[in-house]
Amino acid sequence: MHMEKGSSIEIEVEKLAFGGKGLARVDGFVVFCDRALPGQRVRAEVTKMHKGFAEARLLEVLTPSPHQVKPFCPHFGVCGGCSWQDLDYAEQLRWKREQVVESLRHLAGIDAVAVADTVPSPQIRRYRNKMEFAFAGNLHLGLYERNAPGRVCDVSSCGLMPEKGLALLNAARDFCRGFGQGAYDSRTGKGLWRHLIIRAAQATGQTMVHLITAPRGDAAKAAKGLSDHLAAAFPDLTTFVHSTRQTKAPVAAGERIESASGQGFIEDRLGKIAFRISPDSFFQTNTLGAQKLYDAAMAAAGLSGTQTVWDLYCGSGGIALYASAKAKQVIGVDASVMSIRDAKASAGDNGLVNCEFVKGDVRESLESLRVKKPDVVFLDPPRAGTHPEVLAALRLLRPGRVVYVSCNPATLARDAAALLGDYRVAGVTPVDMFPHGPHIECVLGLVRTDK
Repeated sequence: MHMEKGSSIEIEVEKLAFGGKGLARVDGFVVFCDRALPGQRVRAEVTKMHKGFAEARLLEVLTPSPHQVKPFCPHFGVCGGCSWQDLDYAEQLRWKREQVVESLRHLAGIDAVAVADTVPSPQIRRYRNKMEFAFAGNLHLGLYERNAPGRVCDVSSCGLMPEKGLALLNAARDFCRGFGQGAYDSRTGKGLWRHLIIRAAQATGQTMVHLITAPRGDAAKAAKGLSDHLAAAFPDLTTFVHSTRQTKAPVAAGERIESASGQGFIEDRLGKIAFRISPDSFFQTNTLGAQKLYDAAMAAAGLSGTQTVWDLYCGSGGIALYASAKAKQVIGVDASVMSIRDAKASAGDNGLVNCEFVKGDVRESLESLRVKKPDVVFLDPPRAGTHPEVLAALRLLRPGRVVYVSCNPATLARDAAALLGDYRVAGVTPVDMFPHGPHIECVLGLVRTDK
């Protein structure tokens, strides 16, 4: 079959590719089709041609998948918040495991290690404790559309966030529309509103609204108005924070905190540990899922109470604090000032005297940490993975175990390959933290080969 951009094709979808698109083949030529599910026969339009593959968009489902289910959200298909709502949850788990297996096999040559079944999320709806919403135009507030970068879908309902968070979102949108200012436009530098982040603690019920605006003269008035409006409508709102962001990049993080009402943070719990969470601190977005993730990490670490432990890229100290009861000493390192401040505060609040937290770039901090040589190292880097110099340093330090916690199977496989030889893979456990989306967390345990 001849294909070119704009061609209409009929394809049988074989599998879900990394990133969530359906994979099909036309005369052996790979086609990635958005919104297509394994087992479907679909009609699609070719949108891009590449040297080794094509991209396509779904036009019509001709034969449904036996694992297809009815989406629960009216915005599904337009909103970019979910991409797998129409796939049975058991199949989501199966395909996430398969993507971990394939990444390890093709990118690291690891195919002799058993990958466990994906640990399911304890909740598959309303599981997120944090949602980031974007402003656009005059005036939309919601999530970016699935296939239209920069366009925002005004979500009036959402099955991922708690009901209270949705009510806060809708109330904020109403106020901001009435304020008379449009959203910030990075092309012109004009406009006020940028992002709204809502955090809702699972265990304590505490809530935070974090408004990010451009640093304009009327920003303080706008933030004060929204803060007062939400406080009146939601008297139990824990804290409201206003930050400004000058940089054009559309990142939902403030550069300067301008004001805060309430205590300025919220608290949540994982097991027996209480965590302090500030506006821009990293904390896993699925609280109950995080406990499953950390349990898997502890099992891979084999802690007995005698080890010195490093938690690199520690965020607000999640793994470090969780591991403290089973370690002699724990040292966490992260580049975020706010995250390290929260980690230290949480350690104090929980009376944990064996935890130390260091603010700094992980790569640059290793030399000063060598005097406290680790027995076990946790790695929990961002999606881009671990810096090669950090991996090289670990090979020299030779901790007995390295436990890699990853949100990206591709960079996990790449980094694990760099440690093979000195280490062997002892086990791999995928953990689902993001039901109805393609992302998957994974815990990979490495044991030094001379142990």
